[in-house]
Amino acid sequence: MDKFEFASPAWLAALKEQLDIHTSRAGRDFELTICEIFTNVPKHLDKHGNGTIAWHCRIKDGKVHFEETAIPEADVHSEADYNFILDIARWVYTPEVMPKVDALFAKGAAEGKVISRSKNRGKVPPHFTEMHNYLAVRTL
Repeated sequence: MDKFEFASPAWLAALKEQLDIHTSRAGRDFELTICEIFTNVPKHLDKHGNGTIAWHCRIKDGKVHFEETAIPEADVHSEADYNFILDIARWVYTPEVMPKVDALFAKGAAEGKVISRSKNRGKVPPHFTEMHNYLAVRTL
């Protein structure tokens, strides 16, 4: 099994591949926007020299438009400190661990390490959790 450093070019390529797979499962009428921003990233991943890695996607008409940039608003929009979110990115989401994940996100929000600007997280289909879990076990 291939492993990728979190938010590295290889990890982002695997994410894009998973977005394509799960979008096809959601159907042609499915629409969703997602944006994730990681701050305080390691220098070797900081290709823009601003301490940030960002990506967003717009899903519409069965297609994924993916870019390594941030957008100001999205159905799912989060900004997180790289080191804080790294541990959560490695967790496999199961019903049993989700209360712990939610508590960590709440703690991160209280400490200013996670900021959610989501407009409509309810649009995310349940099977998108499989995408997270696919990446979680491959994330270094």
